[in-house]
Amino acid sequence: MLNEEKIRLMTRLALYEKNQLKEDETAENYFKTDYISKQLLGSLVSGTIAFLVAAGAYAAYNFDIIMLSIYSADVKGLLRQVLFDYVLFMAAFLLITWVIYAARYRKSRRGLHRYFSALKKLLRGYGEDPE
Repeated sequence: MLNEEKIRLMTRLALYEKNQLKEDETAENYFKTDYISKQLLGSLVSGTIAFLVAAGAYAAYNFDIIMLSIYSADVKGLLRQVLFDYVLFMAAFLLITWVIYAARYRKSRRGLHRYFSALKKLLRGYGEDPE
């Protein structure tokens, strides 16, 4: 006779292995701070590129205002404003990155914990003693 609980458990484990295990193991290979730091570094690069593209688009659209600012000898003020905008943008961008990847790391830890608990439960059902 088939044990329906074991079948459900094996099906759930197989689905997790197929869909989520590789991603969760990737996050688990790092300490939390290392995982988040790696993602923050990538976000720093991509955020800087995004800011430069947005600033270029803004400069192309408002070229006359920027030229008037340069000709009125307010280059220092213009650069200060650009630097302030960059720092503000990057602070928000990196904060959002940190929140997202900290949540993903916690989620992967919980997923792996449930996976290994289910494996132990399955082994106990077969009469083997899990370590």
